[in-house]
Amino acid sequence: MRNGRILFLILGLAGMGIMGFQKEKQPLSLTHSNTKAVEVKGAVLQPGVYELPWDATVAEAIQAARGIHSEADLSAVNQTRNLESGEVLVIPEKQEEVCISINTASAEQLDALPGIGMKMAERIIAERTKNPFTQPEDIKRVKGIGDKMYEKMADQICL
Repeated sequence: MRNGRILFLILGLAGMGIMGFQKEKQPLSLTHSNTKAVEVKGAVLQPGVYELPWDATVAEAIQAARGIHSEADLSAVNQTRNLESGEVLVIPEKQEEVCISINTASAEQLDALPGIGMKMAERIIAERTKNPFTQPEDIKRVKGIGDKMYEKMADQICL
């Protein structure tokens, strides 16, 4: 009999839930927010998190961050792209150009220059060992490096 009373009590409590003691369900909203949060950092004047219009672009995020500073590199940034909510936008800085020293570079480093293979790199090292280069154009003393080849590598070499 005792099990019958417990069952009756459980069923009674369950019935009370059915009779209105349950939490009311809230309708789901089919609309979305008119804004979104986007974090902007990198080469901008005021990095931070900005609340932007839902259809905001990269250009608008940059503008919200008060623009870019002089070291910013926008060459690979699509400013017309729409941003996602919660996105982190990093504006890159210009990279310092690295040159290869024709007086101190290893054969492997010289090999990375356009038109220079390992044999040519060894010739460059042999030439600079005999007579160090005093200006970048001196590399044309090396057999096989003429004006055309020099033009291809001129912006990548230094002393």
